[in-house]
Amino acid sequence: MRKLILYLLMAAAAAAPASASAGVFTQAEMDEISCAALKMQLFYYYLAPEKDEKILNYTMSCKGVKSTYKIPKWVDTEVPAMLGRKVWRDPEEGEISEASLWQTPVSIIYEYLELTRKTFPPEAGGANIQPGLLVKEYADIRIRFQMSLDRLYRARTREVTMGDSMEGRGRAILPGFNLILKEMESIADAISSTNSRRYAEAVAASAVIGQGTFRQLFEAPRKYAPPRQESPGKRMLLRALSILGIIFVFLSIRTFFLLNDAQTGAMMGGYYKKVDVFTEAFSRQFININVKYLVLGPAAALAFLGLLTMSVPAFLFLSALGLVIGMRTPAFVLTAMKVARGRKIDGQLMDGLILLSNCLRSGLDVVQGFEMVSKDLTPPISDEFALVIKNYQLGMTFEKALGVMEERVESKMLSYMIRAIVLQRQMGGNLTRVFERIVVDIREESKLEEKTKAMTAQQKIQSIVVGIMPWVMVGVMFMFQPETMIKFYSTPLGMATAAFCVVWVGIGMKVVSSLGKIRV
Repeated sequence: MRKLILYLLMAAAAAAPASASAGVFTQAEMDEISCAALKMQLFYYYLAPEKDEKILNYTMSCKGVKSTYKIPKWVDTEVPAMLGRKVWRDPEEGEISEASLWQTPVSIIYEYLELTRKTFPPEAGGANIQPGLLVKEYADIRIRFQMSLDRLYRARTREVTMGDSMEGRGRAILPGFNLILKEMESIADAISSTNSRRYAEAVAASAVIGQGTFRQLFEAPRKYAPPRQESPGKRMLLRALSILGIIFVFLSIRTFFLLNDAQTGAMMGGYYKKVDVFTEAFSRQFININVKYLVLGPAAALAFLGLLTMSVPAFLFLSALGLVIGMRTPAFVLTAMKVARGRKIDGQLMDGLILLSNCLRSGLDVVQGFEMVSKDLTPPISDEFALVIKNYQLGMTFEKALGVMEERVESKMLSYMIRAIVLQRQMGGNLTRVFERIVVDIREESKLEEKTKAMTAQQKIQSIVVGIMPWVMVGVMFMFQPETMIKFYSTPLGMATAAFCVVWVGIGMKVVSSLGKIRV
């Protein structure tokens, strides 16, 4: 009895590896792998220089069904040309033909499938080897297959790429090879995690994809079809109609304004008043500029861009956008110039305060100190101080002249100085000490501002990149596909997309830049 039990245990131990291996693949999966291996063999021999007569009409049994594969007609004409075309130069192998370059990945797939068949049980034609013992072989196959695919993608001649091979069938086969490579990459993870089901599915998927690439040899090729070009006559007609449409829009707008002369006059009167207001504001900043150019410049530029698109909707959209931008431009430019001028004055204010303090120590009053600053320092602070003296000499009180300068200049430290002078003239006090204290504050604030600039430089650069990169990409796309881009952005959908992008890019820039703003 004991001997019987011992024999049974030994038999179970001997059968355990076989049953474990047999359980990796189902019968259907083993049939798929065997069929794929045979078809990869046929694929390889179709591209060979010499072909056996058996290959011309090859009968095989796949999944219990006999099938006969007659060699495709294109092989007789295309393969000799592929054998003659040298598309790759290797330091060791020399020049490699187009056909040989395709044979390499096909042979590796066959080797990969045959290696997998070794894990089959003996009754299925395998050697019952555990998949874990083949990790090194699988890794070597994957690396060689990846290198062969890299060659296929990089190889080309002046006339064709590998996608054009086999009368264009290469375009359908290459994606299949890529999918097989992905399945090869997943095999290592499956084996390392002892996930036999995942391993079996990866190999079976490779077999199915391999058979799909083999079927492409018998199907019509995927040839590249260039986009249809419109005839020159039709193109000229469309452009003429677009130009007529733009002229009609222009005449319609002009007629509308002529018929509503009173409203047009009132609107233009308001426009000229705004121009005068902005002109005076610029002159107060010692800037002579024609405000009309600031308004009409963007409007004319975008209207001209709309004309170039030869599209009535694009012309209307860009013209309206240019008009809106033009109306906003004077205020934007004025604000930017005021801020820039205020920063320049802040940079000169410390020297001005030191000079004022020295004048007060030497017995001069504040007005005389302002005269010294206007003569000894450079613009813009000398211009501002000179204007204060000029207003004072024309009858304006000194406090009022200082108030006008405070309204004109965007400078926090200058406001501190003006308030100190006004309080001293009203209530008395040691103005020299006040100036010295302001100088110390300016120095400390300058140090703090430099530190914050260094800390927030990354956020500022990010906001610039966020704002610029989308338009750089649009510009690049216009360079490579101008007709397609113009056609798209001339449609209502394209214009809506552009407006949407402008709004959200602006919001993104505002959000990113606000993250880096620190008030000192």
